[in-house]
Amino acid sequence: MSKTVSLLSALLCTFIWGTTFIAQDTGMDDIGPFTFNAVRFFVGFLAILPLVFLFEIKKFKSEFRLDFKTFAILAFLIGLSLFLGSALQQVALQYTDVANAAFFTIFYVPMVPIIIFLFKKKNCSLECMAVSNIMFNRWIFINKFL
Repeated sequence: MSKTVSLLSALLCTFIWGTTFIAQDTGMDDIGPFTFNAVRFFVGFLAILPLVFLFEIKKFKSEFRLDFKTFAILAFLIGLSLFLGSALQQVALQYTDVANAAFFTIFYVPMVPIIIFLFKKKNCSLECMAVSNIMFNRWIFINKFL
């Protein structure tokens, strides 16, 4: 994949991700958080399924043959983490506004360099400056425009 295509894909993903908070809040007016997540992930599953059969089926088959137990354990842990994160986010939308939920949801982006610094003890002066800049600008944007 070229650098231009990957950058455009990242921008499209960011746009879709950023606009979904309003849809989530509006969707929560009529249904509960777990029903919303079930429908959301089922639609995502149906959208991704053809792409898996087109591009990734050989990789999945080789993973299953090599070490199915490790694959299953890791897939379960990833799925559990995704479920807990999305369920907590949806439940939080019932008790707070969209701006606060968006702020705390994007908080994982700057947490990655901080966690790396804490566990690996690597110097992160540039990364820490970028993290503080991201958080400050996000806070200004969310409080001003949402």
